[in-house]
Amino acid sequence: METRIFENKIEDLKVAAELIQKGETVVFPTETVYGLGANALDSLAVKKIFEAKGRPSDNPLIVHIADFEDAEKFAKEISPKAKLLAEKFCPGPLTMIFKKKECIPNEVSAGLDTVGIRIPKDETARTFLKECGVPVAAPSANISGKPSPTSFSHVFCDMNGKVSGIIKGEDSEVGVESTVLDMTADIPTILRPGGVSREELKEILGEVLISSELKKDDIPKAPGMKYKHYSPKGQVYILKGENEKRAEFIKRRSCVTSVAVVAFDEMVNADFGDAKVLSIGSEKVAEDAAHRLFDILRECDDLGVKEIYAPEIPDDGLWRAVKNRLYKAAAARIINAETAKSVLFVCTGNTCRSPMAEGIFNISHKNAVSASAGLFAGGGKASENAIRAAAELGVDIKSHNSRQLTPRMLENSDIILAMTESHKMSIPAEYNARTISEFVGVDGEIIDPYGGDIEVYRKCAGELKELIEKMDL
Repeated sequence: METRIFENKIEDLKVAAELIQKGETVVFPTETVYGLGANALDSLAVKKIFEAKGRPSDNPLIVHIADFEDAEKFAKEISPKAKLLAEKFCPGPLTMIFKKKECIPNEVSAGLDTVGIRIPKDETARTFLKECGVPVAAPSANISGKPSPTSFSHVFCDMNGKVSGIIKGEDSEVGVESTVLDMTADIPTILRPGGVSREELKEILGEVLISSELKKDDIPKAPGMKYKHYSPKGQVYILKGENEKRAEFIKRRSCVTSVAVVAFDEMVNADFGDAKVLSIGSEKVAEDAAHRLFDILRECDDLGVKEIYAPEIPDDGLWRAVKNRLYKAAAARIINAETAKSVLFVCTGNTCRSPMAEGIFNISHKNAVSASAGLFAGGGKASENAIRAAAELGVDIKSHNSRQLTPRMLENSDIILAMTESHKMSIPAEYNARTISEFVGVDGEIIDPYGGDIEVYRKCAGELKELIEKMDL
């Protein structure tokens, strides 16, 4: 598909709007993040959004309109409280959920009887929406699961060739998605924290609840509630503990694998060893953190790091939205720098057994992190069958590159686990290496599946998973 790039001028916005009217998809800037839009009244057009993103169709979309006065065309039962909120926060980073009218297709609402409606503050977005003349359904304009896009360069990277058009706007001002507020609940309930804080909403509404729970049938009422979101290729961890302990832990990990640290300005000059240090702004300014977060996560992809360590985040005001996005990027992987262990898996070439072990271990939510290396590694990719077997266990090792075991890795690992006795004996005794079977108190070795068919690799991955589940750290 050829993607047309539109400048922020009325002639271009009119042409982009014509694409929406014809059932095509167009990416447009907003103050929160860039959105991937299609005519919300056109089921076939909406399906193109899911195709472009690679997004599950059971995730509802937000409907964008230029003026709140138009909300009654698409939503029922707009309460006086909702109208008060609109006066205060619309246009702006607030999405309100209402009972939907029949004109909103199920593809937009994921089969629910509700719809989320938002009026962006960004002038380019509002001009574009007015020109469209129809409501525009739009999630964030990124590949599903990746960090949301806050700049044209992000969007172009993800969506060029997948959509009919992209409007080139400025970087997003807020940097995190809108607050999603369920106005159909008995008490207004935040389903996704965002650019409007709970504290601000309470000034208008009084009581406001916060929920991240799915509906009973596992259908989310708002975007971002069900699936892993905002994740770069590297593994994100929330690292708890005193600053000195955190810096020491990250420094040691940087001796074992490639590491980035997301740090507040107050900590950027700490000794993090070889880790790449990325500033998220001052720990006193939530707006800076919100604005920088997704850009930082995407920069981690550019750096090619395997581990990303982020600080704990406050749970109030705009910080709540930053915390929500960062903790989802980490898939709730939270470790304590003072007690967490560093595990190193070792095999022969670091293309089959040890990378599968590393991947399986790192989704186990133990208070530990792992890396892997080979006694005779040549820098190659993981074997295709290893990638496939790992993927069947929910582990992605496609980007793995084999690494040669070094004394520096051994010196900075707390636990060194080999696949076989032969591997163990090849490691100097002072490092107290053990086989993974020995570590959990069972007999046997993990036999090399290299050259075997997929069933051989599945068996090997299953054995590793069983042993890792028994590991007591």
